[in-house]
Amino acid sequence: MKKFVTKCIAFFLILVLIFVPFNVLLDPYNVFHADRLVNNGVEPNKNYIKMRHVIKNPDLYDSLLFGSSRVGFLDVERMNDGTYYDMMYSEGLPAEHLQNLKDLIVRGIVPKNILLGVDDISWFVDPEFHNNILYRAPFPWSGDIFDKAGFYLKYFDLITTRQSIKTIREHVVNDEEWSDRLLRTGTENLDIPSQFDIANDFPYWADYYMPREEVFEEIQEFIDLCEEYDIRLTVFTNPLFHRTYTKGIENGYLEFLKGLSEITDFYNFSGYNNLTVDMDNYYENSHYTRKIGDKMIDVMFYGKTDVQLMEQGFGVYVEKGRGDALLKILKDQAVNYGIEINTYKDTLNKSVEEY
Repeated sequence: MKKFVTKCIAFFLILVLIFVPFNVLLDPYNVFHADRLVNNGVEPNKNYIKMRHVIKNPDLYDSLLFGSSRVGFLDVERMNDGTYYDMMYSEGLPAEHLQNLKDLIVRGIVPKNILLGVDDISWFVDPEFHNNILYRAPFPWSGDIFDKAGFYLKYFDLITTRQSIKTIREHVVNDEEWSDRLLRTGTENLDIPSQFDIANDFPYWADYYMPREEVFEEIQEFIDLCEEYDIRLTVFTNPLFHRTYTKGIENGYLEFLKGLSEITDFYNFSGYNNLTVDMDNYYENSHYTRKIGDKMIDVMFYGKTDVQLMEQGFGVYVEKGRGDALLKILKDQAVNYGIEINTYKDTLNKSVEEY
């Protein structure tokens, strides 16, 4: 028995001495080298990296942009009421942004301005789903030492690390400013042109999408927190690619917009309009280009509007409790396109609400 225990201890030590350093050095998700980022082709955990960066550099920014990766193509350096940092990451959700804001405030970091981008992802994705996805997992900033150790232990997954080696070996670095930009502005590369592949001309959709009524409580708590700390909050919707938008409204996205209008003012950029029906304005079926992002900034920061786009719902400012006019525009558009509204074809939520 003693020999067996000795062998087990020896085996464990070998694992620790070999595999722990290997995982830390390879670090495909950039969690162990968050100050010295490596563009290795693997999606990094931007949620962790960006929160850590802001916490370690509290005086660099006075304003923050929260949202999913779609807001990664908004040029924060054009925003004229503060020094913004883009906190976006893959499938970033209101509940996660709320927790991040709480964690910042506890550390005395209170932004002057916040932009919050929402869309169908906010409505359809459960934040619990992210806990075990290594490039999305939230770090327990307010947790105890065991919670924090548990976060890092997730990244010693040998199977995942082994699978990442092929991606890392085959990756060709074609964006030399990637690491600097991620820590300086938080945005994606705003200069890459759209190369929409016609093969992607279908809706962006995941099989785990399902409407969540809880999102309204989460957004309301975010609003209340901003009011408590005198943070100027601007909420806006992302301009979804028209096929993705169609899939969304078939599964209740207009219900989300109605609920949003009942709890806050917001700028709307969703709908069928001259921009969202043109694939040249998108990289694929999910992310819009800087061209659209600049028009959004023109509306929100410079008061520049396009009459025709406004008539199509793009750039419309919706006051709290007064969403009927926008919803009529969007509903009439759907009727003109022959789209059924709120049929919930692909979700488990079968409730239908008439407008």
